[in-house]
Amino acid sequence: MPLTHIKIAKDLQELTLHGTKEFPVALYETIMRLESMDFLPLHWHKEIQFVLIKKGCAQYRVGTDVFVLNQGEGLFINASGLHEAKPYQIEQAIVYCVNVDPKLMGGHEGSIFFSKYVEPYITRNRIPYVKLTGELAQKVATIAELMREQTAFFELKVRRELLFIWESMLTQSLLTEQIMDSATIVQHERAKAMLDFLHAHYQQKIALEDLASHVYISRAECSRFFKKIVGMTPFTYLCQYRLRKSIELLKGNELSITEIAVNTGFSTVSYYIEKFKEYTGYPPHVYRKKFLSVKNN
Repeated sequence: MPLTHIKIAKDLQELTLHGTKEFPVALYETIMRLESMDFLPLHWHKEIQFVLIKKGCAQYRVGTDVFVLNQGEGLFINASGLHEAKPYQIEQAIVYCVNVDPKLMGGHEGSIFFSKYVEPYITRNRIPYVKLTGELAQKVATIAELMREQTAFFELKVRRELLFIWESMLTQSLLTEQIMDSATIVQHERAKAMLDFLHAHYQQKIALEDLASHVYISRAECSRFFKKIVGMTPFTYLCQYRLRKSIELLKGNELSITEIAVNTGFSTVSYYIEKFKEYTGYPPHVYRKKFLSVKNN
């Protein structure tokens, strides 16, 4: 699915329905491109996720940690973990993302399998991610292939492979019941509150004081903390968020460039065009013609 078009709520929760109620597993073969800025935006979801780098390499941010995954390597992202990804020093990266409702691993809430072997490891403030290599990464590839082909009994086979990965992570102590320290928990909650505020008010003029007062910290601490968690200043992030929102509006031909600039919080059209070109390498009207009109055909 096109990454820039993931449906995300104001608190960054992804709104996409993954799989079905009967079989809550979904596979996404995602192509991330530098030129068209097709990245995996910062978001979270209630499902656990298994990732495999099919081609190229990608830079992931999970919480405050930033790292690179190479072709053939995998990743487990725990439920509710903030994460984003983009190609790393390469034009294109192809990633398999398998999203799974944790209940599939444990049968149903209240069972010994869920209460003993699943719930303690996915509840709030547990280990946010585990890197997968070797056999475990290959198992993610196997799951992706099963989901793609959907031959007889594929649901049983997918669940078998998922349980193999889960059991292996537990027995190898890759996944533990360790709880993040209280300071880290506070940081994560503060970060979500700050991002929520920016997403709710991005169409309006926002001062650093507004963001700082929303989470009851000083301007200096606000800027320092945000950069530590997100990897950029609040206003660099806000500008990029506005630009991503403008790309969504560029999909259609209903709004002019001027209207899009106004609707996404830019003070002037010229400033919008300048920042859009810095971000994508193209003026908005050229980007619309080059990338989005092709996708609509």
